[in-house]
Amino acid sequence: MKHNKLHITLYFLLIWSFSFSQQYTNYSTKDGLPSNHVYTIMQDANGFMWFLTDKGMVRYNGKTFKTFTTKQGLPNNDVWDAFPTPDGKIWYMSKSTHLGYIENDSVFSFPNENEEETINPLYSIQLNNDVYPAGPKKIYTLKDNVWRSSEIHIENKIREDYTIIFNDKVAYLGNRLEDESLNIYDKQNHILSKSSTKDIINQHSSRGQISDSLYFWVSEKSYSILNLKTFALKSFKFIDEVGIETLKYPRINLVGDTIQISGDRFVGTFNTDFHIVNPFFFPPELNAHFGFIDQQNTIWLATFTNGVYKLPYIKQNIVYRFNNEKVQNLNIINNELFASVYNKGFFKYNKTDKTFDPYIASDDYNFGAVYIDRLKQSYFLKQSGIISEGDGKRESISFSVDKQPSVYINSFVKKLTFFKSNLYGIYSFGIFKLDDKTFNVKKDIILKGSNDFLVFNSRLIIATNSGLKELENDSIKKIELEDGIFNKPILSVKSLSNSDILINTDGFGSYISDLKTMKPIENSEFLIVQDAFIQDNDIWLATNSGVLRYSKINNKYKLIRTYNSNDGLPNNNVNTVNVVNEDLIVATNNGLAIVPINQTRKDLFIDVFITDATFNQQSITEDHVVFNYANNNTVNFKFESIDYSEDKLKSEGYLYKLEPLQVNWINTAINSVNYNNLQPGNYVFHVYNKSTLKNINFKIKALWWQTFWFKLIVVLIGIFLIVLISRFIVKKSEFKKNQKIFEDKRLIELQLKALRSQMNPHFVFNSLAAIQFYINENDFEASERYLVKFSKLIRQFFELSKENEISLASEISLLQSYLEIEKLRFKEKLSFKINVDDGLFVKDIKVPTMILQPIIENAINHGLFNKEDNGTVTVNFKKGDEGSLIVEIIDDGVGFVNTAKGQRQGVKSSSVLKDRLHFLNNSKKWNISYSEQELYPDQYEKGNKSIFIMQKL
Repeated sequence: MKHNKLHITLYFLLIWSFSFSQQYTNYSTKDGLPSNHVYTIMQDANGFMWFLTDKGMVRYNGKTFKTFTTKQGLPNNDVWDAFPTPDGKIWYMSKSTHLGYIENDSVFSFPNENEEETINPLYSIQLNNDVYPAGPKKIYTLKDNVWRSSEIHIENKIREDYTIIFNDKVAYLGNRLEDESLNIYDKQNHILSKSSTKDIINQHSSRGQISDSLYFWVSEKSYSILNLKTFALKSFKFIDEVGIETLKYPRINLVGDTIQISGDRFVGTFNTDFHIVNPFFFPPELNAHFGFIDQQNTIWLATFTNGVYKLPYIKQNIVYRFNNEKVQNLNIINNELFASVYNKGFFKYNKTDKTFDPYIASDDYNFGAVYIDRLKQSYFLKQSGIISEGDGKRESISFSVDKQPSVYINSFVKKLTFFKSNLYGIYSFGIFKLDDKTFNVKKDIILKGSNDFLVFNSRLIIATNSGLKELENDSIKKIELEDGIFNKPILSVKSLSNSDILINTDGFGSYISDLKTMKPIENSEFLIVQDAFIQDNDIWLATNSGVLRYSKINNKYKLIRTYNSNDGLPNNNVNTVNVVNEDLIVATNNGLAIVPINQTRKDLFIDVFITDATFNQQSITEDHVVFNYANNNTVNFKFESIDYSEDKLKSEGYLYKLEPLQVNWINTAINSVNYNNLQPGNYVFHVYNKSTLKNINFKIKALWWQTFWFKLIVVLIGIFLIVLISRFIVKKSEFKKNQKIFEDKRLIELQLKALRSQMNPHFVFNSLAAIQFYINENDFEASERYLVKFSKLIRQFFELSKENEISLASEISLLQSYLEIEKLRFKEKLSFKINVDDGLFVKDIKVPTMILQPIIENAINHGLFNKEDNGTVTVNFKKGDEGSLIVEIIDDGVGFVNTAKGQRQGVKSSSVLKDRLHFLNNSKKWNISYSEQELYPDQYEKGNKSIFIMQKL
């Protein structure tokens, strides 16, 4: 292995510039601002931040930006100044004929009484809730929703700049430009006082009244304050106050109870003597031109090119180094702290000015540093090799990838330790046993997933991805505890005392072990603990949720504080941690922070409030809380919080409930809740965020029919009706039961009557007469044929009369037999046709028994019998709509009228059929209609058509 000596003096030029001494949060168009050109910043009475840009006004609550432009009602988008008043309004100032304010997300705009005149509010005044836009010569007052101007008209005054004052004694000020003096006038134009303004007030000075007793002027080099009660004028130069010769864009604002002054270099406040105290100077690289200190002492900076920068108060006392750089490890070498920075090298901490000085440059993955007391050597470990220091010499050992791994180190070493007279190095796949002189590998002990090791009580403890291991006689051995083997993934191990070690896991928190038992540290469960720092009775855990500080209380470690992004950390995923004096040094992938250990945590949460509450689009307010009930009513609530915390998660959301409808709190990540169809009653809606609870009450008034007495009467009437209906149902049930018995009996009688009607004596007698005729004529063959058909038909009648319904095929067969007998009787005088549609499935279709035959018999005996020539009977079976069956019985006989004339009595079968159809339809099993019509009404032989439409239900 080749050793390369390095000069003690650095061989590299490293220009290391820390971009900011503090860490700022930047808001620009990418975050929701309409423009990066920001004129000024302010905070309203509710706590919202307002950013005034050349493309509109922006309200910010710590999470979302709401922009107001001409679309919302502004007269123009270029709003460069505004005044927040205690009543919650934001009065906007711009060159326009209309000015006004924003309140509850609504823009109100009021016109100038002179519609053609543009208001130019350069020197506007705010006194409590009243705002007076003022220009060089005029001041405007809002009266009857119109801006009305006032001017000063004083004779014999030359080159005197007048300003109207709102004060009991002082009416206006006169700044004489010729002799550089200031005159104070009362309402009778008498001079109350006169002061010199030489070199302090000029025509380019900004000015304004900030209370009923104070007036100011401010220019690039100085500012002056006039007490309107004592007439004392005090002037101050910036060079004397803050060491700045000139200040661009100087402004003085009343913020709450304090007066702030700002420009392009700093922001500060006045003390009671109007001296500038606690000035905060802007980093030049930000190019900020205005600063604002909010009610939580957060500093907001406005720029013309990059939007807004924010610096919370808690970060103002924190020192940031290596911004956006990955700081991997912090190690103590000979009582000196070293930081390992990815791709930069190793840096030595300077406690005096809290800086890190370059020590070893390395554009590599730099793991950390370790001091081996036995060898009196310091080692700086990086991916490509090791740099050793001792006895004033520095040497570089490069890892070889070309030579055999059995002899040379061929992988990066993360840590070194001395154990039983040998030097060991740990790497991801195991342990190297090294020669401490040549760094040749004596033995490569394979152990995949190795992360850290520790010499503890003459044992070499190894932290691996599969739990605790131990090196014994250069072999790997599992450590068995009393309750089994600890196999959770371990990232690091630390010596806690002579008997205990600290074990830090990947996702399972930290444990304390004496290598016999394992005790978890409370409140660290499921955390990724990458490293830890141990100092006296304190443990500092570097986790993925920040830094956790534990103190030993009654022999048990208790969590006493956490440090996260709300405390100023670059992020919550901490790689390593260390404590120097009273400072907590935290290393992350986004840089390093030096945090005062005992700094007070300041919550940047301000408030939560209900922004909108409506019942059926009617606003719920303190003066309007009672609403009449309406069907399908809708109640909507919108709520919002003001929270400028740095933690991106802000909080776990809102908790809400609507009493008495909801008893338990409901968590939501959105800021609106809807309820539908609420019943009459008194309701209270609660919303909770962090430590603040807000609620709103409302009442839904019951309609007359929703009152208790009305409901009671309805219940009583209902009970009474139920009793009556029950009695009626019982009686009706008994009646139906008796009626059914009666109808069943009637139906049997009708069926027998229909059978007797079908077996008409005329038919029987006529058939027997025909048989006798054939016998007398010695036509035994014909009489035998007739008798066979007659007996077959009689048998069919009796068999089918037992059934309530038969198939259409059986019905057609019956009719065929019947018509054939009638044809034998009438000989050639009768012919018949039976037509069936192709789409009918005659075997599957059911029809009631003994319905069609009597009608056909009537057609033959009363229609064709009285006809002189031959006649025809036609029967058509057709497919109807929705599964119905249409049956047509057609004859070309003499018709109904002529039949009635030739008969002394009507056709009896028609009344039987009518009753039959009535009972069939009432059975709810059939829907059958029957109709008759004459085919040729204008002729003697009119013909007849009977139509059945049958549908099985």
